[in-house]
Amino acid sequence: MKNFPTSLLGQRVLVLGGGVSGMAALRLLKERQANAVLCNSEALPDSNVMFVGEDVILADLLPIALIVKSPGISPSHPVISQANSLAIPVVSEVELARAFYSGKLIGVTGTDGKSTTTSLTTHLVSVDFPGATAGGNIGLAFSDFCLKPIPLSVLELSSYQLEDSGPLELNVSVILNLASDHLERHKSLDNYFAAKTRIVDSSNHSHTLVTSSKLFKERIQNLGWSCKILVFGREASNDAIISEEEKTIKTAKVIYDAKNFPLPGGHNLDNLAASILAAEAIGAKPEHIQSLIGTFKGLPHRFQHAGKAAGISFINDSKSTNLHSMLAGLSTWKDKKGTFLILGGRPKAEPLEPLKEFLASGIGWVLLIGEARETWTSVISPILGSHLILADNLEEGFSQIKTAVRSGRARVSSIVFSPACASFDRYKNFEERGKHFLKLVSDWTKEEP
Repeated sequence: MKNFPTSLLGQRVLVLGGGVSGMAALRLLKERQANAVLCNSEALPDSNVMFVGEDVILADLLPIALIVKSPGISPSHPVISQANSLAIPVVSEVELARAFYSGKLIGVTGTDGKSTTTSLTTHLVSVDFPGATAGGNIGLAFSDFCLKPIPLSVLELSSYQLEDSGPLELNVSVILNLASDHLERHKSLDNYFAAKTRIVDSSNHSHTLVTSSKLFKERIQNLGWSCKILVFGREASNDAIISEEEKTIKTAKVIYDAKNFPLPGGHNLDNLAASILAAEAIGAKPEHIQSLIGTFKGLPHRFQHAGKAAGISFINDSKSTNLHSMLAGLSTWKDKKGTFLILGGRPKAEPLEPLKEFLASGIGWVLLIGEARETWTSVISPILGSHLILADNLEEGFSQIKTAVRSGRARVSSIVFSPACASFDRYKNFEERGKHFLKLVSDWTKEEP
């Protein structure tokens, strides 16, 4: 890392933002005996470092060797503007940690599927790299384990983290997909894509990028990058060829049997193919990868099987916070007519034509909840008619679904909670929303004889 010193002994470093990554950066800086200063909207009781407010005048604190910016802080924040005028280097927490890490690195980004692919890749390399650790935007912040003798780390990296990072010099990078998301921060899809591609060490011949055939054809193939590019998809020309009918993934090395892969949906076969290519690229043996495919447990709230009652299966996909995520999960869903889909929450600024096309392809029923009713009802109602149910919240909606199912009006085999919206109209995050769904499912299953 060339933008700041790797030895920070005694030097003043300002950490902007006291969230998870900010606090991890503070701990790392204290470990390296830097003079750490927390700049936050409020003092934190357990930080045990010097504190300044966000209205700080940086000139009063000089010399400042470095500013570590938390991903949630806007690039236009006044402290960043001051830093730029004073020529103070600004880095992300991930870039800070990278300067101290000596093991191999895989980075995973994309609009959807990052967490599953990060965890799955870590699982698939676990025989060849004992102690491999997942982190970044999932689980532990990188700064919390970068000093440990870990042979391989797999980092989930958000566009916010990447936007703030210089070259991370990863061994393998993965870009899963791209769809309109976080445009309130990035302003355009091109800016969002530019942030995502900062994960790629594009001029390094020994670096490997794993990406989807769609993204490769649309945006990457004409960029002239000199790194190795491996593409997954369903075309015969791909480096990982997915066959949903045979449940196989074919690479140049082997044909992997995915019949016992526990995660449902074609989008999860995409995640598996990406993980296999990344695992092969980093040096995991195909026979070890194959042996681990069937033992992955998956992550909560991501197309998670949540139970069964009266012949109806429940799927918890609360992590679906945008239309692209919902459509990725359900585009290959086999029994659409037998599905009661629960949508809603706080919608994002996305075109609704893909939603209309999906619903017109034959979904059985839809429950629409939350703020999305204001803008989505007029789109969905002409397609579904009486098969659309509206409710203020999830609990009220569940009651209406029960009535429709028990009366025989709605004959369904699956109830899928894939909201395609943010959770913030009623919940702190998608985890809290998913737990509420799981509680309602548990209550329903207890009522059945």
